Amino acid sequence: MRRFAVAFGLFLLLSQGEVAHAQRFGGQFGAAAGFWLQYLVVDIKTEDSFGRDLGNIVLLGGRGFVQSGRVRLGFGAFGGSHVNEGVNAAGNEVTGGLSGAGFTAEYLVVQKNLELVIGGFAGGGTLLAEERLGVSGDVEMLNRREDTIFFGIPWVRLGYNIAPFVNTGIQLGYLVGSQGLDGLTLSIDVFAGLIP
Repeated sequence: MRRFAVAFGLFLLLSQGEVAHAQRFGGQFGAAAGFWLQYLVVDIKTEDSFGRDLGNIVLLGGRGFVQSGRVRLGFGAFGGSHVNEGVNAAGNEVTGGLSGAGFTAEYLVVQKNLELVIGGFAGGGTLLAEERLGVSGDVEMLNRREDTIFFGIPWVRLGYNIAPFVNTGIQLGYLVGSQGLDGLTLSIDVFAGLIP
């Protein structure tokens, strides 16, 4: 009787794996789009941000891809602000942020309900810092530094299918960019679509 129970348990476990795989449509082609939240650890020199250490950047955006076999190609965009905005030594408010867009490419090392992906992002955007000097009449006076940047983010992503049409993941990467911008990135994303 015990052997029967063990055999039955193994059958259920294996059959559930097949059902979960079938829910993802099998096949070799798919497409998905989703939400993307990033935390970027950067060091921006205070002379580039009006005497205020603006700190790291929280970015919110979206990504989408089409997939053929184990290769995913797509597009992503994001924007966000520094976590340490505030008043500088001169008593003026300093704010800033980063926005960007570009292309993604990924290769699935493992693709089941739990997947391991190696990939990256390449694109460009704008790094902004503003110092509000005050108001003259109805006009707000600003010092502004706006740099066009180009950057790449190689990453490793661990994803999991939480439902038949939904995949969520966490990724660790490193941003390398122009204007001396570089730093570690930690991201979470949620995709919905036909994911093979």
